[in-house]
Amino acid sequence: MRQFVKQWKQQLALVGVLTLGGCGLATLPPVSVTIKPAEDQGTAEAVATTETKTPAETSTTTAPMATVAPGGAGQFIGTVTLTDAAPSLAPLVAQGAMVQDATTCSAVAVPNEALIVDSSSKGIQNVFIYLEKAPAGAPKIPLPEKQIFDQKGCRFVPHAMLVRTSVPLLVMSEDDVGHNTHTFPKRNTGFNSGIGKKERKGVPINYTQSEKEPIEVVCDIHKWMKGYHLPLDHGYAALTNEKGEFSIKGLPAGTYTFKVWHEAGGLLERSLKVVIKGGDAPVKLEYAASKFKQ
Repeated sequence: MRQFVKQWKQQLALVGVLTLGGCGLATLPPVSVTIKPAEDQGTAEAVATTETKTPAETSTTTAPMATVAPGGAGQFIGTVTLTDAAPSLAPLVAQGAMVQDATTCSAVAVPNEALIVDSSSKGIQNVFIYLEKAPAGAPKIPLPEKQIFDQKGCRFVPHAMLVRTSVPLLVMSEDDVGHNTHTFPKRNTGFNSGIGKKERKGVPINYTQSEKEPIEVVCDIHKWMKGYHLPLDHGYAALTNEKGEFSIKGLPAGTYTFKVWHEAGGLLERSLKVVIKGGDAPVKLEYAASKFKQ
């Protein structure tokens, strides 16, 4: 009996040492994970894990797996790329074409921005990666001072944008012809208004609610003009840049389900599961050109 009690106490002591060793780590290295989306289910998972040794690296004892202290935060970063050759899209309006307000609208060609792919990295631009709702207890991402949706050369600039609710989106124009901006939201009140020549004060669009998916914006006068807005009441979202890169900072440690959306591919990922455990959680999303409407 005494021998049994002695062994039991030794095991408890060992558990205590391992627990303290796991919680006393001051710094965690970056983490790395690569995933390929599940084409059929529209789901994928990225799990960020970190393995770190205790300060006693000279010890022959294997260190326990590191754990992230409560309240830790990480950054979700990654790229969205094509796995094959990008399609060649003809301009929406050729230079010199006889269209409405041709002097302004076809002074230069209007490119087709439905699928913009970097020639070297094959990165896809204008992919939305976002949470539908802010994480519970997460710090609020500061609001932008102003938001501008412009019209230049009879195209919307930017073509795609994240919009924060509670901050008016100012519709402007650099063109010397009139435009019309028409939105098609699901939850918000639609906006349909003429935008005058050289409008630089800005006509406000007031999005008051988050949308589940990006919404279409068109000009009823110049039919080729199209853009996309994603109004959200939080800042935990990103748009890929010209190389297909994105970054979402300040995510508290936890498990998240992101949506991934592109205008030509729709919902590329309906439920992209990402586990943040401190540090960076890199993800590479790859898609075939056949995934996108052309």
